[in-house]
Amino acid sequence: MAEPSPQQFGKYVLISKLAAGGMAVTYRARMTGAMGVTKPCVIKQILPHFVDDHDFVEMFISEARLVAGLTHGNIAQVFDFGEVDGQYFIAMELVHGQPLSKVLRRASRAGIGFFPQPLALHIAGKLCEGLDYAHRHVGEDGQMLGLVHRDVSPDNVLISYEGEVKVIDFGIAKATSAVEAKTSPGTLKGKYPYFSPEQAQGRQDLDARTDVYAAGVVLYEMLCGRRPFEGEFVTVLPRIITGDCLPPSAINPAIGEELETIVAHAMAVDREARYQTAKDLSESSVELLYRDTPRFTPTMLSQLMTYLFAEELAAEGRKVELPPGFKEQLAAWQSPGSEPSQGRARMPSSNGRSSNPGNPSSSGVARPSSAGVARPSSPGVRASGSAPALRPSTDGSAPRRSSTQATAVRKSTTGARRVTPGGTRENTGTGRRPLPPELPPEPDTDGGTEPTAVPRTMPTLAAPHDTPVETAIAPEPPQPEEKESPRARTTADDARDKLAAEAAEREQKRAKQVRQLSMVVFGLTAVVIFIGLMIHLLSPPEMPEGSDEPVVLWITSKPEGASVVVNGRPVGPTPSRIIGADQRTPHTIVVTKPGYRAWTRRFTPNQAEVHLKAELEVAPGTTQMASEIPTTSAALDAGAPSLETDAGPGAVAAVAPAGDAGMETDADGGLAAAAPQADAGVEALADDKDREMRQVDYPTRLLVLRPMYNALPLPEYPTATIDVSPGAAYSVWTEGSAAFAEGDGTASGTLVYYAEGDLPADNAVGFISNAPRTLKGAKKLHFFALDTTGPEDNRGSIRVHLRQSAYIPPRSVLFEPEKNALQVKPQHQMLLRGLNPRSTYAFTVRDDFAEVRSGSFGRVHTVLCMETGPKAESVRSSHRLFETGKRYQVSGVQDLRCVFPDLQLTDNQGALDFDIVDVTNMSRKERAEALRGARSSER
Repeated sequence: MAEPSPQQFGKYVLISKLAAGGMAVTYRARMTGAMGVTKPCVIKQILPHFVDDHDFVEMFISEARLVAGLTHGNIAQVFDFGEVDGQYFIAMELVHGQPLSKVLRRASRAGIGFFPQPLALHIAGKLCEGLDYAHRHVGEDGQMLGLVHRDVSPDNVLISYEGEVKVIDFGIAKATSAVEAKTSPGTLKGKYPYFSPEQAQGRQDLDARTDVYAAGVVLYEMLCGRRPFEGEFVTVLPRIITGDCLPPSAINPAIGEELETIVAHAMAVDREARYQTAKDLSESSVELLYRDTPRFTPTMLSQLMTYLFAEELAAEGRKVELPPGFKEQLAAWQSPGSEPSQGRARMPSSNGRSSNPGNPSSSGVARPSSAGVARPSSPGVRASGSAPALRPSTDGSAPRRSSTQATAVRKSTTGARRVTPGGTRENTGTGRRPLPPELPPEPDTDGGTEPTAVPRTMPTLAAPHDTPVETAIAPEPPQPEEKESPRARTTADDARDKLAAEAAEREQKRAKQVRQLSMVVFGLTAVVIFIGLMIHLLSPPEMPEGSDEPVVLWITSKPEGASVVVNGRPVGPTPSRIIGADQRTPHTIVVTKPGYRAWTRRFTPNQAEVHLKAELEVAPGTTQMASEIPTTSAALDAGAPSLETDAGPGAVAAVAPAGDAGMETDADGGLAAAAPQADAGVEALADDKDREMRQVDYPTRLLVLRPMYNALPLPEYPTATIDVSPGAAYSVWTEGSAAFAEGDGTASGTLVYYAEGDLPADNAVGFISNAPRTLKGAKKLHFFALDTTGPEDNRGSIRVHLRQSAYIPPRSVLFEPEKNALQVKPQHQMLLRGLNPRSTYAFTVRDDFAEVRSGSFGRVHTVLCMETGPKAESVRSSHRLFETGKRYQVSGVQDLRCVFPDLQLTDNQGALDFDIVDVTNMSRKERAEALRGARSSER
């Protein structure tokens, strides 16, 4: 279903709904300022059931007032807060990007199993910078506010398409100095998988370290592709309190010792052993990021966002471009065994060899295991005898390393992992994992030197102590002598050849898929062309333009024996065969039978033989009302040609089937006999008084419309209806379009509605289109359109949508033109015939106290009219509502049909007058004088 059109909300326009949570609903909006200046923004409305909670509203107002003062590059700014019609809201900055949660899901679908470590560290650093600013924010009185987010999660971290990182939703933040008394003790706020241990215990003395813990969980999720604590609420909370989760390296072997230390330090169960400030965690992340990836820039994050959300950016009309080198970087990220250093530029060492200490594929040795975690299920603070780590700071300062630790860290980045005799990594409590393939360093193409041999022994920190151990290494290959055959192939050469073979295989598969797709498209095209040719060859040929060949009409009915009238001339009972109809000339066929509703069709034959079948509907009574009989000819078009009766090419002969005596031919060859039912219809048309109430031929200066004779009783017609609540207001709009006549330009998405209920008569009728309008006070709604050509040429469909509230699902009703386009009976309308389509007329509506029901609400000042012309494209595709006291200009019209939509006709009285003046050749002055001279006439 399509989204509804924008809605006004104070000085904002709500464009679309973004999300709905347990506390508020978020909309994409636009603020309009002076001189038409606009600004995109986000509006967050608190849910209606919170409005009656006085404590909650006070807390919301207090926290909104505090958050509005935050101004930082990594926090989405809140610039307005207020209340509209009892609805409290916050207006905040619109970040053109996506939440981190969606970025992680999209990256996983793109084949990036683990989020790239440089990007994860960068996002974590920027997230902590924004949090640290909020934690240290000082109020107007110079006092620390103690602001705590308490809901740090990937849903509340936005990544812009330009690579910016912004924290949002301080809506449940807590200022300990101002709002603590308003918060109920023991209440848990936020998303429980990101709770800190103290938050999971329901403690109220939460501080900045709670947000530090949640930021560590977010970093864990980026690195491992999953959260550390998964499961139901009752099972997750005890595990959070005890720190029972796997260390990151147990899930992602590419995580190094120092990175695992940072995560463990941030997620320490004891908050005294945790990073004391978000700034500490940010500095540690950034230090490791730029030490291992010195050439990192935020542009890498922007490029990844462009790749992951290329469709969204293209849909917004933005140009999507990626540098050539990004494809190689993406392939490294999508590799299942990618290491953190794959996104790092190789830096030449002093001996001419590529120096990349964190990458086992470039150093020839495996990185140390994560031996610093006390147990596999606890990423808490490491034991005193663990591997070197960032020391927790108890005074709020940044973590420091001792010289011994710094030496050990340097060793950890180049040391070899201890190998057991079985050739597997030492068991660190996280399971046995195979070693990654060991490759000698690649030659430095910039330095022009050959790779040297790998040393036989290297120090390692795989065990939880600093004692170096020796690892058995394969013997060195013999060094080639100078001026001999080329150097021996290495495993790096084999790996490069393997990658080249895989690339060639992918290219072959892609070329094969392109060929297959091309063959499929070619085959489908051939099938479509063949089907089109067959339809063209098998379909009956159309009559050539200007052909004089007579047309044969076959008219049948169900049940048979109905009377047929063609262009006002009776031709006998059904089934009937009529020869001599003019091609490309409109014809009106009326089929009647006692006890059934009249069947009317208007069509233009374009083939040599036309078959029409009338499906007659049973009338409500056992016998047909006398007032219904004039239907047969009142629906005839005065301008339609009659069937010729002389002999010759244009002659018409009615040929009745064998055994039927309903048709005879006079001496002149004309049509002479008709069924008794047709005679009764012709006699009924002789009632001139009844005819002038419902049909007027132009020229006439005055047209009188009487609700007593020209009202349209909707219960007798198949309108599209829906029941609604009289006490509710509905926003109503249409989707789609429908056409009620042949030809281009006849489709429209506008319908007529009639509101059934205790409403003024003028408010009960109107139009709806794709622009929403509000309807209130109705108990039932009717949707319809007027049609004069029959349902055969109707096409399309229109769905009418009704929305009561943003919190109630919308409803809809389908308008089908074949079913709900009304073929109005002659006794229910006023038909003005004979207007000149080449002339322009001025219609002035004068009030003469018309009523469609008794009472103060029954007086009507409008009438619904429909224009028809020689061609459907020459007139309006939608109807008109003519209102008293106004003047209308009409041109290109041949007939005008007007009705008063109503429910019952017994209480109707009065009339409306139309003054009609042909103003085609008049000047403005003459036109005004002619309209002033229009006079009323007696009824």
